Amino acid sequence: MKPSTLTPHAVDVQAAGDLYQQAAQALLLAYQRNKEATRHHAQGAFRAALHHAQQSVEHARTAHAHLEQALVLSLALSGQEPQSVVLAPQGQGRHAPH
Repeated sequence: MKPSTLTPHAVDVQAAGDLYQQAAQALLLAYQRNKEATRHHAQGAFRAALHHAQQSVEHARTAHAHLEQALVLSLALSGQEPQSVVLAPQGQGRHAPH
């Protein structure tokens, strides 16, 4: 189907899929930067480790934002109210602290 012939619903479905894909890419980049930070830290290169850790955090934040958008769009597509989504404040995830 050509993009000009897509229904609004199909466009939203594609947009949600794109957001999930962007989140996956950002999570991959976050993981890669974290691995680099770990490697540098183990070698005693603490400034380089800090740099990669900061990049990892930024990529993780980007992934989080894409996932929030995808969730709201997906809920809207399924007929649920996006306002009913309760997103945990940053640092307040479901996992217990270590």
